Amino acid sequence: NGGERVTLSRPGDQEWQKARYYIRVDSVEYEDQAPWPVEPDGTGKVLHRIDPPAYGNDAANWQAANPSPGQ
Repeated sequence: NGGERVTLSRPGDQEWQKARYYIRVDSVEYEDQAPWPVEPDGTGKVLHRIDPPAYGNDAANWQAANPSPGQ
């Protein structure tokens, strides 16, 4: 019921006898108050990214929408 950070990572190389490291692909720190869409906060709506290649941490790149499978 508040903001959160979501980070997508992919596995990087694993050096000999060392732990695998991960490469951050994208990271979003969203909020449940303006300028982020406020409708997803308890109304059944979800956040949908408008333009996937655009900067994900920009509230203007997100909109409230009905949930749908695969999105």
